Amino acid sequence: MKSLVFLALIVPSALFAAEPRAISTFESIGVYWTPPSDPGPGGCPIQFRKSGDASWREGLPLWFDARNRECRGSLVQLEPGTKYEMKVGGTLFSASTWSEKFPIARTVKVASNQPLNISDGGTASGYVLYEGATIEGGDSNITIAAPYVIVRGFTLKGAKQDAIKLMPGAHDVVIEDNDISGWGRFRYTNSKGWQIGMDMDAGVRAVCSKDWRMERTIVQRNRIHHPRYGANSWSWGHPAGPQALTYSHCGGNHVIRYNEIYSEDGHYFNDGIGGEDNFSDIGFPNADSDIYGNKISHAWDDGIESEGGNRNVRIWGNYLDLTATGVASTVTHNGPLYVFRNVYARSRKMSERAPEADDRGPFAKAGRTDEWGGGRRYFFHNTSLGGPQGAGQGISGNSGQPLTNSVSRNNLWLIWKSGWEAINEAGGSGNDFDYDLYNGKLSTYRGAEQHGIESEKANAGVDRGVRIPNFNDNYVGAAPDIGAQENGAVALRFGLDAGESRDAATLRTARKQ
Repeated sequence: MKSLVFLALIVPSALFAAEPRAISTFESIGVYWTPPSDPGPGGCPIQFRKSGDASWREGLPLWFDARNRECRGSLVQLEPGTKYEMKVGGTLFSASTWSEKFPIARTVKVASNQPLNISDGGTASGYVLYEGATIEGGDSNITIAAPYVIVRGFTLKGAKQDAIKLMPGAHDVVIEDNDISGWGRFRYTNSKGWQIGMDMDAGVRAVCSKDWRMERTIVQRNRIHHPRYGANSWSWGHPAGPQALTYSHCGGNHVIRYNEIYSEDGHYFNDGIGGEDNFSDIGFPNADSDIYGNKISHAWDDGIESEGGNRNVRIWGNYLDLTATGVASTVTHNGPLYVFRNVYARSRKMSERAPEADDRGPFAKAGRTDEWGGGRRYFFHNTSLGGPQGAGQGISGNSGQPLTNSVSRNNLWLIWKSGWEAINEAGGSGNDFDYDLYNGKLSTYRGAEQHGIESEKANAGVDRGVRIPNFNDNYVGAAPDIGAQENGAVALRFGLDAGESRDAATLRTARKQ
């Protein structure tokens, strides 16, 4: 595939035996459909519109996975609580995005500062809302073993292991507007005198099983910061230590948005948010999930570790700083994974080297193994800011984990040193790179970046991008700009600021009702 302008697939609708299905979040809809035959490299065209609108919009065609003969992909940047009509292969169907108004059946005002064990939940028609207190200590400050629960407005400190622990029985859980700090267990003291914490102890933690996969959790507008102990840097080997959020072997359909995740020297995270098992068809966040609007810093490994299945996973609008890697996706076994309009500031990997001598990581770590991988990835409109503490690469595989089946468009890959790789396939194949602005080398197939721009200047990308259906329809000017920020559009905002600016009126109205 060398272009994102696709021709419609014209096949009589009577030949399509399978009905499309859709899985929603607040602002996205994942679509699945099995066509009667291989549609070719262009995939399966899709159109959509809000119910009641007269005109149809073009979506990015669904990717065809020849391994199971399924077309799948996502519609993005939708409106919450809205019904959409879609057309795939001549079939008309509909789905609604999630409403941001949660029905409340009962409110529990928590006054005690003792650890809270939640075993009483609600139903889809009425959540049980547990509202704020300061809780300090306990193995966990809060455990949740019930469905349809909202945990809101708590200050949580000093949990011995995980601050909020999700247990069997938990699903459809909302964790919002909390301040979480000081959790975790001691593991050892390293040669620099740092106290290193237990790997993957987390501000929000779930360890799932085949009998409890846990789906549909929403973690939004929280401050998750300053774990009790830190992680080791790459100066002592692969980082291990606390994380802000860790889901292990869980199901999907999660939304993690508008959180602020940060710490300080000596108390860095391992990953900001992530989970396990990375080398599987599950991993984190598994499937049908969104990670957006977060502000994440101080991680010796990945800011966002999205690895494993990555089936209809969307990651956008995040600000990443002082991490070894921005967004990690080794592996993406199922796909498609969409990574768009994220901003990566400073890369920091080796604590025992001065910043100017550090071994920088990439914005996007994106490889596969012999056993796991092969799913489609899309990288659109991301920005690596470059400069003296910028990333080491834009998109990169590595030795033994080549970059495959990935599409890159309209990205601003400014990296630390122009002699390093802006894009590194690492021996991979099946990729499609074009319309990016970059200042580093291209270790890629011959003919990559035919319309790309080699430059140190970000403003050289104004009006130099290409249209991507549904991803940049509202561009300003003659053509889309390269990079995360569209010149002349509303400035990007991150973390709690983004949540307030995007959702304040809706959320205030919802809480009054």
